[in-house]
Amino acid sequence: PASLKEERGDEVVVELAENGKRVTVPKDDVQKMNPPKFTKVEDMAELTCLNEASVLHNLKDRYYSGLIYTYSGLFCVVINPYKNLPIYTEQIVEMYRGKKRHEMPPHIYAISETAYRSMLQDREDQSILCTGESGAGKTENTMKEIGRA
Repeated sequence: PASLKEERGDEVVVELAENGKRVTVPKDDVQKMNPPKFTKVEDMAELTCLNEASVLHNLKDRYYSGLIYTYSGLFCVVINPYKNLPIYTEQIVEMYRGKKRHEMPPHIYAISETAYRSMLQDREDQSILCTGESGAGKTENTMKEIGRA
């Protein structure tokens, strides 16, 4: 993150938050930031400035805080931590059981609980689509969803 200090035609001078250094960059490379109240927001659809930099910044902040699940509207974005986390215990499953998606933090169990409840209530088949690159964690998350039922 940086703050805008000066505009010079097609360029701007920004001050980097991490070290206070001033840098001149092309104006087209600068994107707006969200106010601090949106730090680590659970659903990125709530961001007032929805741009690539804001989305990546939010995902990074959440990831470094151990929050690998983040909603983006109807979707759940997952960043593979490449290590085991204590977020798949039976106690966690019980915390999500019977809850609506917005009542709990983002998690694969909230997704599977929503699908399960919709299946029971609407008497219609449900599906959950897990996409991503090789090694992204699709198989691991699918096993967590199946094992939760």
